[in-house]
Amino acid sequence: MRELKKYLDFQFGGDVRKKVIKEIVSRVRSLREHEQTGISVRDMYGVDTDCLCIFVAKNYVFYRIEPDCIYVVNIYNEREDFVMDLFGIKTTSQETEDFWNE
Repeated sequence: MRELKKYLDFQFGGDVRKKVIKEIVSRVRSLREHEQTGISVRDMYGVDTDCLCIFVAKNYVFYRIEPDCIYVVNIYNEREDFVMDLFGIKTTSQETEDFWNE
């Protein structure tokens, strides 16, 4: 969350940061009463995990339902390759990487 705040401050300023963070916090808090709101990462990507995902303010929030709490695993901007980072799954073709020199 700190990194997201820093990024939003740098890119868009304090007003946008406050709005985005407020929206994310509100949606995460709503999971207390509607914990199954998210999409199953297992169903979406075929990964053996119990993580769920919600999309909030151009960010993917990954979370797990624990016996006593909702644990936020990580938050990724929509432009980040979260599938590679979280699960090690390559989502780009070699042709694309060669084209972009990545």
